[in-house]
Amino acid sequence: MNSIVRATVIAAAGLVLVAMPGQAQAAAAPKVVYVNTQALLDVAPGRAVAESTYNAESQAWGDKLNKMGEDIQAMIADYQKNQATLTDAAKTARQKAIQVKQQAYADSQQAFNQQAQQRQTELMGPVMQGVRDMLDKIRVENGYALILDSQAVLASDKNLDITDNVVARLKIAAAARSDSLSKIKRSPTTSKR
Repeated sequence: MNSIVRATVIAAAGLVLVAMPGQAQAAAAPKVVYVNTQALLDVAPGRAVAESTYNAESQAWGDKLNKMGEDIQAMIADYQKNQATLTDAAKTARQKAIQVKQQAYADSQQAFNQQAQQRQTELMGPVMQGVRDMLDKIRVENGYALILDSQAVLASDKNLDITDNVVARLKIAAAARSDSLSKIKRSPTTSKR
């Protein structure tokens, strides 16, 4: 899907440039620049907190799945150890119990994957929106018609890469956010002496 969108954007930008005649093309060409979105996300305000929250929650979910897996392995080992002494009915009952546990594990794993994906979207949504807002602000300020992701750029003038400018602005925004959060965390009693 992303490659279709990128191809459409590139094709549209190409059509705009091709459709313009001679000298008017250079004078009226829309300003198109690009950024490395991964570099922007690396410094985006709130990314570190979102990532650490997600990792902690994922670890807890993973621990639950590991415990379930260990329980299943213990059931299988116990069954194999005692299989020779079990009656046919007991064998069937244990096999059924193992299958039920394995199905519960598979269901839990699927639920975990869905929950993890949803939680990642919840946590990273505001971070990504902040990056989009900053890009739009810079686009308006500088009169850019289009800002592309560097992965969609096949060849370009390196002067069209505005990643460093956006990274600097995001770092300033992150520092401002950090300062405001630390001021909020300080209680009035700690600032008085």
